[in-house]
Amino acid sequence: MLRRLILLCLVFAGCERSRPLEQVDPTEIAVGGRVTVRTDTVGMDVHERTTTFALVDADNRGDRPAAVTLGGVLVDADGREVGTLRAESLWIPARGRRTFALVDDKDLARPDAVAARVDLRGAIRPRHDEPVRIEQGHVWKDGDRVVATAMVVNTADRPCTAVVLAGFHDRDGTPMTRPFSVFPIGGKIERPARFVGPPGSTSGYIFVGKIRC
Repeated sequence: MLRRLILLCLVFAGCERSRPLEQVDPTEIAVGGRVTVRTDTVGMDVHERTTTFALVDADNRGDRPAAVTLGGVLVDADGREVGTLRAESLWIPARGRRTFALVDDKDLARPDAVAARVDLRGAIRPRHDEPVRIEQGHVWKDGDRVVATAMVVNTADRPCTAVVLAGFHDRDGTPMTRPFSVFPIGGKIERPARFVGPPGSTSGYIFVGKIRC
């Protein structure tokens, strides 16, 4: 009898692991029409390099979280493709927004790139809630820019490392920058985060990217 129970548990566990992901209706995800193309330094330490990238927002109009993937191409003044953008995936809460940074897939500077065509590559329902979240977010004006602060909260019992990012926008809602910092954070611990926007920024927010626990 015990052997039969163990076999049943293994069967059900295997079924759970192989359960197909739930796809999100593409109409629930809106890709922003304002795209900023920049050539600047990205990455940290040995991974730091100068490349061209595109900043763009995506909105989750649904009532449930979605893991959203965007991709696209860089184009010149005549609309010709001059580079491919590496796809990026971000978790977007229900009725929330995230700022994507799509980097040239060859990590090259593209001086001819003046715009980008960005498209939705896919969206699925996350199987679990994210263990690290942002609480107590505040934004205030500091001269000709804004400052964003928040608490980064690890709800898990084990330590995690989270990439914490900020999205800053100008008065027209155009993305300006997306700085980030890597946060090692212990189980059931919270840490403060602070990001300063560029000159001309009028809004900003802090969010969590990749998490490793």
